[in-house]
Amino acid sequence: MGAKKILSYSRFILGAFLAVYLLLVWMYFKDNARQLTSSGLLLWFVAIPILLFGTIMALLWWQKKLDKQESQASDTLDETSNKKESAKLPDTYQLFVFSRICLPEGDSWSDVINNDQDLTLLSDELTDFDGLPVLVKPITRLADATSLPYRYISDEPSDDITLRLCSLIHEQLTLSEELWSTLAEHLDQYQQDNTQPNSAINVHPEWQQHYLVGSEEKHKEDTITATSVAHLSTLPIYLCLPIGADSAPLIAIVKEHLATYGIPETLLSFTLIETNNDDAKDLENKGESDPASFINEHLTSLSLSAMPEMRLLIIADTQLSDDWLDTHLHSQQTSNIVPTEAGALLVFFNKAAQDLLNIETSTSVLLTEVHTPDAKHHDSHGTERMNNRRGYLNHLTTIKNLLIDNELSLVPTNTASPKTLNKPTTKPDDTETKTNVAPLDTSITAISDINPSTQPYDMSVYMSFVEAFITKGALVNEYHLGHYMPLNNWLKPFISLSLFVNLAEKDQQESDSVFLITQHKHCSMLWLADDFQKSEP
Repeated sequence: MGAKKILSYSRFILGAFLAVYLLLVWMYFKDNARQLTSSGLLLWFVAIPILLFGTIMALLWWQKKLDKQESQASDTLDETSNKKESAKLPDTYQLFVFSRICLPEGDSWSDVINNDQDLTLLSDELTDFDGLPVLVKPITRLADATSLPYRYISDEPSDDITLRLCSLIHEQLTLSEELWSTLAEHLDQYQQDNTQPNSAINVHPEWQQHYLVGSEEKHKEDTITATSVAHLSTLPIYLCLPIGADSAPLIAIVKEHLATYGIPETLLSFTLIETNNDDAKDLENKGESDPASFINEHLTSLSLSAMPEMRLLIIADTQLSDDWLDTHLHSQQTSNIVPTEAGALLVFFNKAAQDLLNIETSTSVLLTEVHTPDAKHHDSHGTERMNNRRGYLNHLTTIKNLLIDNELSLVPTNTASPKTLNKPTTKPDDTETKTNVAPLDTSITAISDINPSTQPYDMSVYMSFVEAFITKGALVNEYHLGHYMPLNNWLKPFISLSLFVNLAEKDQQESDSVFLITQHKHCSMLWLADDFQKSEP
């Protein structure tokens, strides 16, 4: 039995003994008051109770001392582990991202961040339990689903939620038309190249061999190009919808919309991702997917692939329904939430795909995942919550050291050697004595997916993190985007990523460095705008 348990049981036994003792002594002298002298009163009612109470307090002090020693040992272990983790740099992956956002505030960084209007209004269709209109925040610019040019809408009647999700997805697909045009043009060119006749056949027999030898290099290039293009024969699409939504008609409109650009249905493959619209749920216990798993399973492997590959993620969610109101609006956690809606479309592709397609509206980003060292499962929710808080502090400490040590510049992991660690910009023989000082007068835009109103602890930790850059002489502008769709564990990080990509794409001269930190259960993701790509003409 552990020492703390023995101390705890001893205190309990002594406490119970003290209570019984006082009761028995009081009952005895109540009937034999004449036997109680001054010395007896001092002995039975003062000295012995004080002795017992003092013993209990001594045991309590001893137990607290053991707790403090264990806490210090744990902190020392965490600190040692953090030092070991920071001794090697985590892998960094280069990705090219095309993104479009759909929020009530707007569809770009400047529209969303600079929008100070009151976008709430009383719903004409939704009412509370008292029959009064509900205050909502819709996207008013969305087209009515029944007016959209999709066959399924007229062929199959749909519920209001599906129609609203249809409008959201249509808006995102329409905002991305330059990407579909580029992809369709590439596919058309590839089809033409495959149907071109062999020119050597029409050459005189005496010249055919000379013709073939003379065009050998071109033939090799064509073969390599054809092999590369073959890996774009599929476009994986991940459709993230509220749990219970009718996905079939929504998949149909994506197919139909892309078909208008000449992108065939055979190119597309769909994976449905359901979100329970509650960031507080333990998704691991429910076996549901989460953004961190999606990044690990699909994006890091995409970056390391030498062949051209793409991934399309479409997220759409609306809270403007009676079902959502019945489930969430009157619960304790969401009583002050205004029902709203949002969507995000992100296309991730690697450097090989970017070289092949040359998408001008894409943004090069460097992704670094920071794990919680030796994460353990805990029985107590309070203990696990404290562990998560300490983990976030450890994550930010690692990210701070990572950025400052490398002067806000990282290098992608070598795709030919996935286990190779990134090398710092300092000289190899100067690793132990580097000053860790970021360049002075550097302008930084720091973005997080923190919601200041519901994450005060994380906000405090993050501000200390930002202060470390300011102390080094940097000018930091921070933005916190976690209040957009706060109950959706997919929209929260990916809306932040979409806005980050939009800022890096359109306002490259605003800051010397732009980075985003998204927080997950046992890890944090650092998204850093690729300074090398930004500096290219």
